[in-house]
Amino acid sequence: MVDDTNVKLISEKDLDEFVNKLIDNKTYNVMGVKAKGERFVFDHLDNAKELRLDYDVTILPPKKYFLPPSEKLMDFNITKSFDIKKSKKSKKRIIIGIHPYDIIAIQQMDKYYLDSQKDDFYKKRRENTIIIGSDIQNVSKHSFAESMKTHTTYSGFDILLTNLGNKYAVTIGSKQGNDLLEKYGHFRDAKKSELKKIDKIRNQIASQYDKKVDIDKEEWSKYLVANYNNTLWEEKSDKCMSCSSCTMVCPTCYCYNILDDVSLNLKEGGRIRTWDGCLLKDFTKVGSGEIFRDDKKERYRHRFYRKGNYLPERYGFVACVGCGRCAIACLPNIADPCEVMNTLSSFDKSAETDKYFIKQQTKVPDKGTIHIPRSATIKNINKLTDRETLIEIKLDDNKSLGHSPGQFVEVSVLGIGEAPISISSPPKKDPTFQLVVRKVGNVTSKLVSLKPGDKIGIRGPFGNGFDIKKLENKNIIFVCAGLGVAPLRSLYLYVTDKKNRKKFKELKILYGCKEPCEAMFLDEFEELKKTSDYECKMTVDKCPKGECWEGEVGLITTLFPKIDYDNSKSKDTISVVCGPPIMYKFAIKSLKDMKIPDKNIYVSLERHMKCGVGKCGHCQINGVYVCKEGPVFRYDKVKKLPEALE
Repeated sequence: MVDDTNVKLISEKDLDEFVNKLIDNKTYNVMGVKAKGERFVFDHLDNAKELRLDYDVTILPPKKYFLPPSEKLMDFNITKSFDIKKSKKSKKRIIIGIHPYDIIAIQQMDKYYLDSQKDDFYKKRRENTIIIGSDIQNVSKHSFAESMKTHTTYSGFDILLTNLGNKYAVTIGSKQGNDLLEKYGHFRDAKKSELKKIDKIRNQIASQYDKKVDIDKEEWSKYLVANYNNTLWEEKSDKCMSCSSCTMVCPTCYCYNILDDVSLNLKEGGRIRTWDGCLLKDFTKVGSGEIFRDDKKERYRHRFYRKGNYLPERYGFVACVGCGRCAIACLPNIADPCEVMNTLSSFDKSAETDKYFIKQQTKVPDKGTIHIPRSATIKNINKLTDRETLIEIKLDDNKSLGHSPGQFVEVSVLGIGEAPISISSPPKKDPTFQLVVRKVGNVTSKLVSLKPGDKIGIRGPFGNGFDIKKLENKNIIFVCAGLGVAPLRSLYLYVTDKKNRKKFKELKILYGCKEPCEAMFLDEFEELKKTSDYECKMTVDKCPKGECWEGEVGLITTLFPKIDYDNSKSKDTISVVCGPPIMYKFAIKSLKDMKIPDKNIYVSLERHMKCGVGKCGHCQINGVYVCKEGPVFRYDKVKKLPEALE
């Protein structure tokens, strides 16, 4: 029942006058729903006559005003050492005519972007926007909002308009909305008969929906978890064009990309955030070339699981409001969640809805505005191999990085971009730290060409590293292959330090790479033996003729039988593993053969960590954000995630 204390009545003529006053005031950018051919769009209003509150659905959702398709986050000047300026504040805005399902989608965005790690850019736009909603007058044939209980709403707006014929009911949802109406509107209080008519009209809206979902939205997660390997995903995705049109028009898809755009004079530029989509093949591609959701079926399935399982487990809402835009946009007609869930309704369901989600506390980095880096200076550069370079960096604010072993930072080279790189030095109180940089992309190629004294940007540290306390009084086996030695170096240098060594029992390091020329830190390992008792075994996949190599030849698994180890110590032994994706399966099998429990095995995983704070979506492994819950995971938790180690 409508609350009569917050409802006013306004005539159609007075509503037009109200809208025109808002437009003429120039305090706000006034947006509203306009006709575009036979479709409708949200756009700038020049006068009230352009406003179409009788629309069915717009081409794009009002999401575009809070998370624009393209927005500049900061300006920079690459001719100066480190010159960045955060983007200016946006002008205040009023959006008129937002349907209830889109209002609810905005409320979901609020939970996503205004959680413990707030997105400052989104926050300011949200605070600068007044929402004037509109109850639905005509239902799109593609919409199933009534099934999702999103066809009406009693919150999330400043003002809500309901068409009562030749007049509109005006439901006031906030002080800001009330002040706006008081200042620019001509209205009267609603009568009881008119309040009853509002309820009647909303009930009539529900009866207009022909499209229904057979499964209650609270049950979506159960059906999805039980049908991860259902043939439906293969059958549907076979027609998918991987265009991601469905995600672009969706009000509850929030994924984005970040890139640097340089002006034609090659002096200035800006860091730009753009919409991105999980259906695109390169969405999960990392610098070394691996694509972690390469199969089209996996990308297609991920979209539905994100909506119906992953976000519900994390935030408590189903990320679909039944607007039907994806069904309109999809040429092969396979994007409709209503159709997919109705198909799944004939299959089993599972009560284990958290199967693909890891609940893990993450420390929120307090390092300033999201996506804006701190200035840092390169102190030293040491070439390790043909591809790897050790870079020492000093933060210009002279504050300690404050990292834990296993965490990572986002490194900026203005004009080129940003890349996630694991920290390769142990925690310390001064403002310097080290990174091992492999030359594999534009950012890393530029990084290794820089010289001491050059400026770069740093964000972080990010993610969950190794829990040092849980490693104390334990035997530790380090298993690292290739570049995997870099993140583990931050840990083994910490535990072998003479100030910390007594806190840990036996230490063993197993290190492998392809050829002797790719081995890193060999002199460092030898030097450590002089100050810290530990066992170190090394191997290369092959040793070309004429090269000198004193270690083993073979895969890293050949090292396990060669270490001095007693299976009776397995419960007091922790193993940490990091390397190329193909290595994990075989290394973990060797550790299990040594009777080391799954809960005592820790893995550090690589993914496309673009934002570092669980917002952009690129690093997602099922329901887990690697940049947030990881990159360090306990094996017994991560092994249940199909996308983690397969």
